[in-house]
Amino acid sequence: MKRLPPLNALKAFAVAAREGSFTHAGEVLHVTQGAISRQVKQLETALGVPLFVRVHQAVELTPAGRELADTLGRLFAEMEVAVNRAAGQHRPEVLTVNAPPTFATRWLAPRLSDFRARFPHIDLSITTDRITTLREARSLDCMVVFDTQAWPRTPCEPVMKERHVMVSSPSLWRASKPPALPGATLLHVLDGGQRLPVWEQWIAQHGPLALDVRPGLTFSTLDQAISAAIAGAGVVIVDEAMVVRELQSGELIRHNTLYVEGPFAYWFVVPSSEPTTPARVHDFKTWLMQKALPD
Repeated sequence: MKRLPPLNALKAFAVAAREGSFTHAGEVLHVTQGAISRQVKQLETALGVPLFVRVHQAVELTPAGRELADTLGRLFAEMEVAVNRAAGQHRPEVLTVNAPPTFATRWLAPRLSDFRARFPHIDLSITTDRITTLREARSLDCMVVFDTQAWPRTPCEPVMKERHVMVSSPSLWRASKPPALPGATLLHVLDGGQRLPVWEQWIAQHGPLALDVRPGLTFSTLDQAISAAIAGAGVVIVDEAMVVRELQSGELIRHNTLYVEGPFAYWFVVPSSEPTTPARVHDFKTWLMQKALPD
């Protein structure tokens, strides 16, 4: 049997892959950037394949490196769980997660029974407080952030991008036709005290250009706007992933097959470069990414 590479080299590579930086990996493992570089080079020599491509001052994983990083991340997470169990730590492990209110209610909550079945040893503590800086997120293990771009200086991966569709209650439809937009009540959503410009983006891409999108009802969360639309209060432009159940049940109906992507997306963020619960974070991230894949 071929001898395995040194554990320190494997760990250095796994952390460098997760952080996307030798410097950040050194900070996490409390060694120098040069030490990480030497350990990764040692691993590449032992394997006979490059694991990183050096691009200016950054590093990117090769296909072989990406495959190894995924496997090692899972194995190191499983090792942590096994060690804790061997040490008699049988109490449920708590993972603190922050997510946008509508995402937590309409996307995450219906899928939590599956997470619980797969990871019964992890108790989730989910909050929906508005957090905009890493300083505010210090007490969290991980976050799902709604933003137009990745957060800088912290591990951040895209989960899924918005895909806006126009929907309304069947109570507003007449003779199998959706309500005409001129004269219809438009539903809006606030973000940071300002209306999200989803109607403006829709009109710019699909028209009608003459439609005045300023009047209507405004809500503090998308969940409130969706509930109002279900009740027949008006027409809403909404991320399709947030109304899957309502579209399937017929509580809401799409006006057409048109859609607008972005500009916002959901991002998985680890506020700390050295999380205290890496195994739990890894398990939750892996599960989250799998659930977010298109059917």
